[in-house]
Amino acid sequence: MNGVVFETGGDALLTRVGPLWEKLRAHHASCSAHFSGILAKRSFADRTSDILHHAHKVRVDLAVQGGRDIAYCICTLSSMAHGEVDSLYVESDYRGQSLGETLVRRGLAWMDENNATRRSISVVYGNEAVLSFYRRLGFYPRNIELDQLPPF
Repeated sequence: MNGVVFETGGDALLTRVGPLWEKLRAHHASCSAHFSGILAKRSFADRTSDILHHAHKVRVDLAVQGGRDIAYCICTLSSMAHGEVDSLYVESDYRGQSLGETLVRRGLAWMDENNATRRSISVVYGNEAVLSFYRRLGFYPRNIELDQLPPF
């Protein structure tokens, strides 16, 4: 992680996340056997609106190298003190260097500072390869939520 600096802030940093989030959205759409069309159509504005609607507090951590945003982690805290890792993405060239783990741990420390009573993350079905990463951070499957495909 030579030359990587971290920028931390609130919802004002969300706009910088957009280009990286688009790559995450494409990845999720390619993984999802049943919801790829829905995921592919989802806009960053919609995702940002969802985050801001349910969050009492928002934390954005950006990893920057040479003036280029290379990774991010968005964490939120609800009014009921439920902490969530809402979104995480690391550019493919920077994976395997503990950057994602560093970003998540920074978010978890923020949740601790804000007395989170619960911490969670949702993983897109089809992206199970990421489960071992989250397991190393203490996250385990608790529920399986099913959505019905439209039209309904």
